[in-house]
Amino acid sequence: MAAYAAIVCLVQTLNPDQFPIDLRNPEIESLYRKLLTLRSTLEKITPITKNIRQQVNVLDGNIRDAVYKAQDEIESFIIKRTLSSESFLQEIIAVIEPLAAEAEKIASSIKKEMASSPAVVSLAKMLHPDNFPLDHLKSDVESLYERLCSLQTCLEKFCEAPASLIPVAVHALDFQIREAATKARNTIKSFVDSSESETESSTSAFLQILEEINADIDPLAEEAEKFAGSIKEGPQAQDLPPEYAETIKKDARTKKKRIVGQEEDFKSLKKEIEKLDGQREVLPIIGLPGSGKTTLARSLYEDSSITDEFEIHGWVTVTQEYQVGEIFAKLFHSLETKDQKAGEKDFQGRNDKLQDAVYQSLLKKKYLIVVDDMWDEGVWDRVKKSFPDDKNGSRIVLTTRSKTIAEYAKSSDFLHQMKPLSEEHSWELLGLTVFGEEPCPTHLKDLGWAISKNCRGLPLSLTVIGGLLSQENKTEEYWKSIEADTNDAAAKGDESYLEILYLSYNHLPGRLKGCFLYMGAFPEDSEIPITKLIQLWVAEGFLKPPPPLLRSVEQLADYYLEELIDRNLLHIRKYTSNNQTKACGMHDSLRDLSVKECGKELFFHSRRRYVQEPQEDTNIQRRVSVHRNILMCMEEVHNSVKEITSARTLLYAGAHHHHPIPYCLTFDLLRVLDAFTVYFIEFPNEILKLIHLRFLSFTYNGKLPSALSNLDKLQVLMVRRHPKIIFLGTSILPDEIWGLKHLRHLLFTESDLPKIPAVRNTLLFANLQTLTNVSAASCTQEVLQNMPNLTKLAMWTEEPATIGLYLNEVEKLESFKFTVLNPIPKKKVDFQPRLYFPRTLRKLRLSGCSLPWEDMSIIAKLPLLEVLKLREIAFEGDEWIPEKKEFRELKFLLLEYLDLKGWDADHTHYPKLQRLILRHCYELVDIPEKFDLLGCLELIELVDCSPDAVEAAEEMKKKLKKSGNTLLKIQTYSSWK
Repeated sequence: MAAYAAIVCLVQTLNPDQFPIDLRNPEIESLYRKLLTLRSTLEKITPITKNIRQQVNVLDGNIRDAVYKAQDEIESFIIKRTLSSESFLQEIIAVIEPLAAEAEKIASSIKKEMASSPAVVSLAKMLHPDNFPLDHLKSDVESLYERLCSLQTCLEKFCEAPASLIPVAVHALDFQIREAATKARNTIKSFVDSSESETESSTSAFLQILEEINADIDPLAEEAEKFAGSIKEGPQAQDLPPEYAETIKKDARTKKKRIVGQEEDFKSLKKEIEKLDGQREVLPIIGLPGSGKTTLARSLYEDSSITDEFEIHGWVTVTQEYQVGEIFAKLFHSLETKDQKAGEKDFQGRNDKLQDAVYQSLLKKKYLIVVDDMWDEGVWDRVKKSFPDDKNGSRIVLTTRSKTIAEYAKSSDFLHQMKPLSEEHSWELLGLTVFGEEPCPTHLKDLGWAISKNCRGLPLSLTVIGGLLSQENKTEEYWKSIEADTNDAAAKGDESYLEILYLSYNHLPGRLKGCFLYMGAFPEDSEIPITKLIQLWVAEGFLKPPPPLLRSVEQLADYYLEELIDRNLLHIRKYTSNNQTKACGMHDSLRDLSVKECGKELFFHSRRRYVQEPQEDTNIQRRVSVHRNILMCMEEVHNSVKEITSARTLLYAGAHHHHPIPYCLTFDLLRVLDAFTVYFIEFPNEILKLIHLRFLSFTYNGKLPSALSNLDKLQVLMVRRHPKIIFLGTSILPDEIWGLKHLRHLLFTESDLPKIPAVRNTLLFANLQTLTNVSAASCTQEVLQNMPNLTKLAMWTEEPATIGLYLNEVEKLESFKFTVLNPIPKKKVDFQPRLYFPRTLRKLRLSGCSLPWEDMSIIAKLPLLEVLKLREIAFEGDEWIPEKKEFRELKFLLLEYLDLKGWDADHTHYPKLQRLILRHCYELVDIPEKFDLLGCLELIELVDCSPDAVEAAEEMKKKLKKSGNTLLKIQTYSSWK
């Protein structure tokens, strides 16, 4: 429902706490209240089943259009201080009222109850003191009646709670309660109907029946009460308590899905890759969208028994929106050898130079390259030229939907056609997606099997529909509706997967649809940083304010993101150091759906190329995305996009454009301007008039103007200098920056903060959560006292000196980074009044501080610390001797460019360590020999460390192989080999 996102956004604008005082009037307040009611009503319209889908879609479009019209008028009113007509607000209210009434009617028609509820209600009704016909037995059934009332309360609580909070076992229990209640009702009714008179024997018989019924129902009711008690109060998914909110921050790597049904495909490709043949082979994999081509290629590429046989390997995804230069740049960046890790080297240059750089990197080496998602024969011809044929057994795995391209590219008779999963594998994959390792409740098995069969063996369809079922209440009624929908989809043949994807989209709650549609703004195969995506969502204003128990709206957005991942509508592309989600992406078929719906819902218009087919209603789209920044250098394209006057968002989603863009594209009502990859020579003064702006990012090398304070709604400000230039003792920010009281995230290239105002009545940056790359000299005690909600802070200093460190003023801090730009050996940073870190800290990065190892005990005692990165002589000294019972939560440890020689540790230290990275530790003579006994350890990686340390790692590797330990991976990269 785009209507839901539109309503939430307008409600935020009309909020009495934010709406200009001098513009308030009764009509504004009336509209605000009616929109709040309408928002609540739309939240009740879920799930949107087939019988109401058409009606809801029409209603949604009508509400969306009315709210868009109101938003345009009201936000223009804030700028111009006048309405287009005095009766406008009354007219909008008159339009919205009948739409709200229709929405309420639909919401009330949606029956939400557990499968057992009708049986329990029916039995309780029969036993009600006013209804039970046998007066002499009323006192005997009273206890059972009260038990049933209590049980019905539990069932109602299950219905009100988000499906994601309800344990799988509840649905099996629901089935058992229904059976027991139905049996009890039939038994009691049969007794009542046959009982003619009050006798001692009949009473005794009834009491025996009652005892048996209680024996059946009591344990079920107790179990229901136990489950109900574990579900926290809150009728909506966003009303999450902190305890539950923490569960969504669990290790994101646990979300990795097991591959099902591709064992034979894997063996076939592996055999062909490992064939003792000197020829360079191109091995095409062909299949329908969502058939598992990329998954298969990825499983081959990540199998060390395969890649170890090659001197160099790399991966590139081509996509339909390809740019040849980007293809070669991504491929070059991905190349990895036994001596050099992927991403360690970069190249900037013309396309022909990049192509030659790839060619030279592969020349005379046995290589394995995966070219994923090839669409065009001409592109293949150009890419193929970068792959030398030295007749040394090199292999190129190519995935494509097109049989024509596969036949064109193959170098032998080998061509692998992806087959649909068998019915058994389909059900296995669906069951894993819905229930994990838990068994499917008995009463849902037949329906589940039918649903999996309707997915026609396509892994994407199975995982997406499984993601839907995993998040909704697992009732027979709901699963029957999904079975009917998927059965209709299956009748569409090869296009059935599209119907399945639409089904999953249609069943999304309104609160998630705006988040899903937003993904269509990014180019195909984009790796989207989570932090920035969440900041964009928050600035857009289509997230409902979080309940008081949640710390921030960013935490709510994070929950929504995880929910989309759990529904398999997004996938994780990168992990953070502590295994949280760092970047996400979207399958190209799901992205196609998102792009199509964006156009229909007037949600986003994407400008992808110079010549582009005109899109209906382009000029009234709400948001604009530019996929190639250079397009905005073209006057014709600029003028065309400029006509979208209703746009609230402008995203420059392309790669960084090195040359300045001559035109600054803005729209009067902009809330979001993301031009981080756009370089401005002069500051565009047009930006200073955008009073609705919440998000602003760009590249600019000058000082920001004082009029930036006009943007008093600004929440995110990101400014980059390119090339990176640091001016010591000066600030790129104006003094007036302190007036932006709504700022939540402030990020810039290394700079000072301007001097804090001497006179102030309130906390200046009370809402600030992120402050990065600020000079340590700027972070005085007084400054940090004005940032009580700071959770992320990055500070720097030019060289070692006495530094005031007042982190006791920011007791909510979770991430801290301190960097000495020009470290000096043996000269330590003297932190005053003392070295102190808040107990809330989860990530700590230190560089160039030259601290003694004795100070490590201060860090080691931090109870929540998960990530520790020590770079550039952060600590100095020959030996590190950690104490026991320290670093209890540490998951990631990086030691880089340290002079450490000895490290006296074993498997009893760092009990939760998952990854250990050692880089350029030239003096280290060994690595702790018992680290292989750490149960959680997944990776030990050495990059250009001493020969002794590398030898120790290789010995540990042999020991692991001999013992059959496949959980711990040890990698060494050494340029001196």
